Amino acid sequence: MLLKAGILGLPKPESGDLKRTTPGTWKAVIADTDSRAIARIGKCVRALGYEAERVRSADEIVPALHGRTRAVVIASLALPALDAARLCRDVRTTTHNAYVILLLGDRARQSIERAFDAGADDVISKPIVEAELRARVRLAGRVVALEEYGNRIQGEATLLAELAVNASLHSRRYLEVELGRELDRARRFSHPIGVLLAQAHPANLGERVLRSYGKFLCGHLRTRVDWVARYEERSFAVVLPETTLDGASRVAMRLQAALRRDDVTSGGLPDNLQANIGVSAFDRASTMDAPSAQSLLAGAEAQLQSATRDGLGRIATAYPQQRH
Repeated sequence: MLLKAGILGLPKPESGDLKRTTPGTWKAVIADTDSRAIARIGKCVRALGYEAERVRSADEIVPALHGRTRAVVIASLALPALDAARLCRDVRTTTHNAYVILLLGDRARQSIERAFDAGADDVISKPIVEAELRARVRLAGRVVALEEYGNRIQGEATLLAELAVNASLHSRRYLEVELGRELDRARRFSHPIGVLLAQAHPANLGERVLRSYGKFLCGHLRTRVDWVARYEERSFAVVLPETTLDGASRVAMRLQAALRRDDVTSGGLPDNLQANIGVSAFDRASTMDAPSAQSLLAGAEAQLQSATRDGLGRIATAYPQQRH
């Protein structure tokens, strides 16, 4: 199978010195105390389209990967204080799609076996042969791209299965239509209604994690009374019939407290997930001029923005602005 640059997200050769860096940009971290080897490897990986970073100690490798989703690590097994098994484990924990190549000082069978036993994906022996290096780095890119593609397909299949059975998490279109009906009922019977907008952080959460957060919200609300709908890519609207502004604020605090508990990881949520929540409501005590669905959501969105300005894990609450 021929794989050209760009297919399955493979890196493309650079056309100049300037290159835009994003969390999804392919990165190569080169770790060695041999300046000549570092220069040769860096030149090779940059020609193949990677952003290259050179480090000289084992402790610098994993921090150099922070925030990256695609990476190749090329590290010398002779680095002082290098625990190769721990390095391979930490690299894969830090970066979802990573490939580890260990540099060996010789071609002895024992050295090669030790590198693979530690968890390396591949090895290269010194002295470095440029053609071999290019071939190994290209192979690394193909393997990482195929793994990423497979994970994405698996995630999409799981998501479709969840969509087929999970009717408690609704779409943006459903939100716009049904919230209007909820407000009509609230006006007719003079009942309150609260709305939360909950936004998940950090920004690079995958779709499966976001769906799990939506299900988490559903699991902490009143069954067959409250409901949740997708609002934007990382945010969900929580509609709370028969709930005043104070009541909606208490719900928001309960959701934040539940998210901070240690058991959320069992529900598919990462331990670094945090949320900001904006709260708005309509009740008889707050307004004589009932808001529209759009203005109620706009009120919650304004509070979400206010909470976000204060940091992460925050809640902001206010009635929607009155129409004049």
